[in-house]
Amino acid sequence: MSSTISGNPRETTGVADLDAAERNSALARDLAESVRRENAFRASLLDQVDDAIVAVDANFRITYWNRVAERMFGLSAEEALGTDYGEAIRHAFELPERARLRRQLLEGGVLKLDLACRNRSGETLFVELSASVLRDEAGRTIGVVGIHRDVTAPRRAEEALKFSEERFRLAAQSTGDLVYEWDLQSDHVQVFTGNNIAISTDGNGRPLSGRAFLSRIHPDDRDRIQAAMRRNWEDGEPYYEEYRLLLPDGGMQYWSDSGSAIRDAAGQPQKWVGVTKDVTQARAAERANAELAAIVESAETAIITRDLDGKVLSWNAGAERIYGYSATEMIGQRLDQTVPVNRAGEIHTIKTKLQAGERVAHLETVRLTKGGSPVEVLMTVTPIRDRSGAVVGGAHVVWEISELRRLQRQLAQAQKLESVGQLAAGIAHEINTPIQYIGDNAEFLNGAFRDLSRLLAPHAEIVEALRSGPNPELADRLDRIQVEADVDYLYQEVPKAIVQLSEGVQQVARIVRAMKEFSHPGSADMVLLDINRGIESTILISKNEWKYVAEMVTDLDPELPAVPCLAGEFNQVVLNLIMNAAHAIADVMKSSGRKGEIRVSTRCNGPWAELRVADTGTGIPEAIHSKVFDPFFTTKEVGKGTGQGLSIAHAVIVKKHGGKISFETKCGSGTTFLVQLPLARTEGE
Repeated sequence: MSSTISGNPRETTGVADLDAAERNSALARDLAESVRRENAFRASLLDQVDDAIVAVDANFRITYWNRVAERMFGLSAEEALGTDYGEAIRHAFELPERARLRRQLLEGGVLKLDLACRNRSGETLFVELSASVLRDEAGRTIGVVGIHRDVTAPRRAEEALKFSEERFRLAAQSTGDLVYEWDLQSDHVQVFTGNNIAISTDGNGRPLSGRAFLSRIHPDDRDRIQAAMRRNWEDGEPYYEEYRLLLPDGGMQYWSDSGSAIRDAAGQPQKWVGVTKDVTQARAAERANAELAAIVESAETAIITRDLDGKVLSWNAGAERIYGYSATEMIGQRLDQTVPVNRAGEIHTIKTKLQAGERVAHLETVRLTKGGSPVEVLMTVTPIRDRSGAVVGGAHVVWEISELRRLQRQLAQAQKLESVGQLAAGIAHEINTPIQYIGDNAEFLNGAFRDLSRLLAPHAEIVEALRSGPNPELADRLDRIQVEADVDYLYQEVPKAIVQLSEGVQQVARIVRAMKEFSHPGSADMVLLDINRGIESTILISKNEWKYVAEMVTDLDPELPAVPCLAGEFNQVVLNLIMNAAHAIADVMKSSGRKGEIRVSTRCNGPWAELRVADTGTGIPEAIHSKVFDPFFTTKEVGKGTGQGLSIAHAVIVKKHGGKISFETKCGSGTTFLVQLPLARTEGE
């Protein structure tokens, strides 16, 4: 065998070749193991990074998928390898967009973009991708490596921050506040909310710098504001200030400002963040309220506010003067203590109207002072409402009219006397006529009695002669005297003269009585009045005003009951209406030459006593209907009227009697004035 082994060259050579092959195989195995270990080491290193690393071939089929990719996208390496990259990471790009991005990557060699992906459970991921193309020595694309960084958490935090900032911005805008940030290093000011161009930009629309903004603060406020800011920067003192801001157009606004410094790590102020608000309207309202309060306090009128229960909320100096109570004594107390017992019903009336949202206008009434003295007042009560429109109380405006009423009574009396003076000539004429025939009849009776005396003088002689015997001469004498005296005529006319004398005296008495009734001041209180008698008296004393231009026709209801009335003032109204009618007819008579007619009538109409004064005058033009009852308005020429007659009539009938006065008219046909007086006294009268 030995000789065979040693002596066989082919066998010897074969063994040697076998050894060499084994050695090469071992080297190859060692090299492969080395490469495997190196790749495993590299793969191990790639598995330690925080980013997902994915490699794809030229067809974008996945060739490498590290463990971070497994965790990020929810796919194992076995599941991902060989699959399409876009399908594996489930990005949101459509196929055309996907193709465009792949072309861009292959042409440019690198690509960076943000991806919105979904993991296996469907959760959305935000990924920053950095991709690089791998090429061989010939420049051919052999694959792409992509590094995927998960930025979901910071993106969501950023979105949450933006959402929070947006909510803050909307909240600030809803309050009208302007939020700004002032970089103290660059002097740049950034406005986050608010759109007040006047303070956030210069005249050319460019953002204001901090110093430019400060220069707009009113010079009298600027040092104070800058000092307050410095105290915040240096000592952390809270900053809340108000200042006046000068606008480019020359105007001025009031702004309130609060802010604080943001400091760096060394504690040095780097930025100033502030919130400012336009308070111009608020300050204007405060000034207006202050002015209103000053006016209220300086008013002579009582201005009082109360709740629905009558408790006083405010009580001005005018109320103190009128009622005698101080504000301290009345605020929180009820107004009832100022109301007389006989006016207690007004409390309920006022409260009822306030609750219904109605205004109590021009209530003439009586109230009690602190000392218990009555005082005449004119009161208006207006509902006070809250923002929802609900009535929560009332505002009383009270005028003391005691002195005014006294002056009005004096004025009314003076007007009556003025009317008497105007009527004096006519009254004298009216009295003169009956006095004239009284005088004529007296003269006639005087002559008649002289004649009778002559007739009766020889009566004794005749009697004596008849006793002593016939005396024809004496008989003849007696006959002549009887004929001369016209005894039969005297027997007929003397009784008539005496009747006329009596009527004349009665007429004079009526005129004087009517004049006395008309000119009497009358009672200040309501009394039950026979208004027919008052009308007749007024017609009588005004006769000289109308008898030359009109016939007077009366139609007075004899069944009309007594009416609660202020007698003197009612008579004045009747006189004013009659004189107005006479003047209107006189204007017509100038052109026609014919007398007109004044018709005065009374009737009872339900709860009202009605008086109508109709004339056939010129009528009232439509253009002045609304002015008829205005004080001092008149269409008469200067010297023919003051314009007070119908105004006084309106005040007397409506305000003092609670009645109504109106008119119907037609130009060229005449006017009828209707006066309605309540037959029952109203509450509080």
